[in-house]
Amino acid sequence: MWLIVVLHLLLLFTITQANLPTTSTQSSNSSATIPPPKVLQINQANFNSTLQANDVVFINFYADWCHFSGLLSPIFETAAQRLAEDLPRSAKVVLGRVDCVQELQLAKHYAIIKFPTLRLFYRGHELRQEYRGKRSVEALVEYVKKQFQFAIKRFNDMEQLEMIDVKRRSMIGFFDNRTKPEFAVFEQLAERYKHECDFYQRVGPPLVNVSYTQQMPTLVYRPDTARTHATDEVFRGDMAIKEKVEAWLIQKCLPLVREVDFSNVEELIEQRLPLLVLFHLPNDMNSVKDFKAIVEMQLSDCRQLNYVTVNGLRFQHSVRHMGKTYRDLPIIAIDSLKLMYPYPKFKDMYIPGHLRQFVESFNNQTLKHESLSSNSTELPANSTFKHLGPSKHRYSLIAHDEL
Repeated sequence: MWLIVVLHLLLLFTITQANLPTTSTQSSNSSATIPPPKVLQINQANFNSTLQANDVVFINFYADWCHFSGLLSPIFETAAQRLAEDLPRSAKVVLGRVDCVQELQLAKHYAIIKFPTLRLFYRGHELRQEYRGKRSVEALVEYVKKQFQFAIKRFNDMEQLEMIDVKRRSMIGFFDNRTKPEFAVFEQLAERYKHECDFYQRVGPPLVNVSYTQQMPTLVYRPDTARTHATDEVFRGDMAIKEKVEAWLIQKCLPLVREVDFSNVEELIEQRLPLLVLFHLPNDMNSVKDFKAIVEMQLSDCRQLNYVTVNGLRFQHSVRHMGKTYRDLPIIAIDSLKLMYPYPKFKDMYIPGHLRQFVESFNNQTLKHESLSSNSTELPANSTFKHLGPSKHRYSLIAHDEL
């Protein structure tokens, strides 16, 4: 009897000991198959140090309660993993996430009004435009990799500048050498504003018959000549003072009148400012140039609206909503993001002060009362642009749905 008990205890002990290392190994193997997270949790304490230690920091501002934040989280994590595999170890890139419920100060500082919001910082500076592209691993990876493309195109003679895109605004720097502080300022600003303007650079002696290269360094702004009557303009300040150059660059690269389409209109609508819109035919650049010139002349001090031009064929829905067709183009209208107020006649724009009077009538509410009166032939239609803002199928809008 005792022998049977002893044998039973020995058998139980043997089984227990045999299972212990197996369990330990399984646990070890299980943990080894789960890779550590590649997305850095960022908070107030490590935010500045993260920006300073890396060239590119791509941040997902999210909220745990947000459905769309939950959908993006694994995609963002996979994109971070892919970048870690694709980029060289020397690349200073971090994908991070900020819990906006916990980090209220960071969320407020960066004006986060929807979740998730994706913002990229390049060498410590926030890009002006947030990321609004596709929410896929491939798109996120491509966007980050794009930041490493050199922002400046180099050229040797003026003939090479024929490569300039006449539909894009450009900054052209002329330098006699690379050692001066003006050269460093130009390169820093080119990296920061490469999505707003194209940047070109020449290093060498003055060019014959090119007056603004006789005294270098020189910075020249070349406008989008396909869309404006403006011509080349030379920066007259001290190029070594970064703040002065940047203020001038912003004024030129972020124009008062912007061309919008379905890829960039969301950003404008999010600002919740009324729009003064020119609807034009695709090839009618004369109307665009005249509209821009008159707006800049009459309304440069009136910043209560956004001034835009749009392809009237792409935005036919808005045109039809006003009771018009493409045959009526060009058309000017104010879209208050509630109602649309057509400008009486496009040609009236050429009457001095007439377009400004139309805008002032809108600002002081007299346009609304006149449009709603029984004598008006141009009754306001419901806004169509308000539906082009951040989609509720893509974002959780603060104070608009979950919150």
